[in-house]
Amino acid sequence: MAAALGAAALANAGTAYAQDHTTPHPPYPAPPAYPEHPAQPAYPEHPVKPEHPAKPAYPEHPAKPAYPEHPAKPAYPEHPAKPAYPAQPVKPSYPEHPAKPSYPAQPVKPAYPAQPVKPAYPAQPVKPAYPAQPVKPAYPAQPVKPAYPAQPVKPAYPAQPVKPAYPQQPVKPAYPAQPAYPAQPVKPAYPEHPAKPAYPQQPVKPAYPAQPVKPAYPDHPAKPAYPEHPVKPAYPAQPVKPAYPDHPAKPSYPDQPTKPHHSK
Repeated sequence: MAAALGAAALANAGTAYAQDHTTPHPPYPAPPAYPEHPAQPAYPEHPVKPEHPAKPAYPEHPAKPAYPEHPAKPAYPEHPAKPAYPAQPVKPSYPEHPAKPSYPAQPVKPAYPAQPVKPAYPAQPVKPAYPAQPVKPAYPAQPVKPAYPAQPVKPAYPAQPVKPAYPQQPVKPAYPAQPAYPAQPVKPAYPEHPAKPAYPQQPVKPAYPAQPVKPAYPDHPAKPAYPEHPVKPAYPAQPVKPAYPDHPAKPSYPDQPTKPHHSK
């Protein structure tokens, strides 16, 4: 039934497409021709620029003497003719290789025997507690460091002498006034361009016919559910780790003994 509906819908769509494309579109109107542009006016002539004075000609350089001719190089003697190599002997052909025999069939590998069950490890012995550490003796008191004497005051530098002023520079004379250039001719204005004609209205494009309704696909069969996984057994409880004993308190260091002063 679904195949028949699909074939009918495709046939109707093909017929509608053929009917829509048999009628040709109306021709578009040609754009109007532009009018000719007016001739561009000629520019006025520029004023004549005065000629520069002629540059004096340099005197002619004296003629360079010709080099003497080099002596002719003697010709090399002819090399003797190289003798021809003797003909190489013909290489004999290799004999045909004998046919390679086929390998025998491999024997069937036997199956490995079942591995024995690994025994469980014995329980670990309890670690004994460490004995108490002996008490560290106190250090003697450190001597007090004497203070350094005060540093002498650094004397001030004498005042620097005053630098004399530079004399005034001579006044630069003014350049003579430049002659004024002749006024440039006024550029004529371009004539106005003719107005661009409007394009004719485009013909209305006909609407496409309605597309046929696509039939619905049949429902997919329900997917079977997966079987439930077996419950994973819980791990055995770990043994409790014993707590370490507290460390003994560290004694404070005594004061350092006083260092005696050295005589100068």
